Amino acid sequence: MQPSPTASFFRFTVGFLTFISLSFGLTYAVHTYTITQERQEQAAAIQAAMLGE
Repeated sequence: MQPSPTASFFRFTVGFLTFISLSFGLTYAVHTYTITQERQEQAAAIQAAMLGE
């Protein structure tokens, strides 16, 4: 038995939105991690400059 067009469209929509959500979530996580790393590096560089190292 073949699924109805409405059910097929609903499954496609749910799958597509899941994929987009996971993509945005991964992008946000990588961005947050990168910003955190850069801030730590900047803080270390500022501290080293202030101590004259």
